[in-house]
Amino acid sequence: MRKQILIFCHGYATQFIDINNQYTQLFSNDRYEVTVAYLVGKPDDAIKARHIAPNVLFIHSPPRSTRGLKLFAFKKMLQLQREKSFEIVICHRYKPTYIMLWVARFSNIPVLFSVMHELKTMHSLSRKFIVWLLAKRNIIFAGVSNAVRNDLQQDVWGIPSERIITLYNMIDIDATEPELLDKQIARKQLNLSPNDFIFGTIGRLVKAKDQETLINAFAYIKPHCPNAKLIIMGDGELEISLKKQIQQLHLTNDVIMMGYVDKAFKYMKAFDVFVLPSIKEAFGRVLLEAMIAKIPIIATQINGIPEVIDEAGILIPGNDPSVLAKEMLALYQASSEQLNNRGNKGYQRVTTLFSLQRFQDIFWSLPLVRPHR
Repeated sequence: MRKQILIFCHGYATQFIDINNQYTQLFSNDRYEVTVAYLVGKPDDAIKARHIAPNVLFIHSPPRSTRGLKLFAFKKMLQLQREKSFEIVICHRYKPTYIMLWVARFSNIPVLFSVMHELKTMHSLSRKFIVWLLAKRNIIFAGVSNAVRNDLQQDVWGIPSERIITLYNMIDIDATEPELLDKQIARKQLNLSPNDFIFGTIGRLVKAKDQETLINAFAYIKPHCPNAKLIIMGDGELEISLKKQIQQLHLTNDVIMMGYVDKAFKYMKAFDVFVLPSIKEAFGRVLLEAMIAKIPIIATQINGIPEVIDEAGILIPGNDPSVLAKEMLALYQASSEQLNNRGNKGYQRVTTLFSLQRFQDIFWSLPLVRPHR
């Protein structure tokens, strides 16, 4: 009889579908049966089809029920736990963790993971108290970077430091690499000139991603880089203000905002340089995609970013357009050989440190998990 595994997530944003697939691949089909459950979001067959887990459930909690005690979701998940007897439960983000901590009070869960993807998620006094009250010896807290782990170690009460660990987001290199479009094809599909030098970034248009600094840096270098273009993929609350900034800097022909692009990583090779100007970044999974594409990277020395790229990319201070401009100009002026060498360095790092095989080795070496293999 196969052991039952639950991966419980807040919502099915694209990055979490990828992460859930990453965790699903820990468990072989002959020995385990994996169920992925989502707290919010309507049932969606297209979303379901993007998972490799055989079972995908949509709890579809009403918005009001995800606040406070979350009784609707608690009842659903308690019933599911009693039916399935999950041996390992992996929760992504706080609300699924909160619910399954309560479920574990009424039904045995041998191993419970709480994986946090952002900084300061356990900073509030109420969350600290809930964990202190409910957590048992079979729980592991994991941050997606050492920065998040260190944050958790400061904020989580009553959990020994050896059970607050780092589990990096990894990437399925064998699945991702074939999906990357060739440079010429990617540019053609995006209506970009084959002769332009393209700086690109991918991310939500929010303050933490700081595309404003990137646009200002590009404005500094544009007079010295006649065939440079800046591509920004993503949507969000700052779209209008960023477009206004581009107009004020007279860059409407040179900075192209593409909005949300499905599977944006496929077009990574359209860029000559990838830039991540974030001022807050727990990990930066998009950096792994850039490294697989063998694209030179400039990124800020913020939170978990240095752990991802280290010397494989160029690290700069956050919110400093003059320093960013200097590094962008240097790469614009670099030779093709120099750019290729930087890209290859990133590829070597991602294949060595962020492969699924490495993730599996780390996961199954954990003392609480080892007996369940």
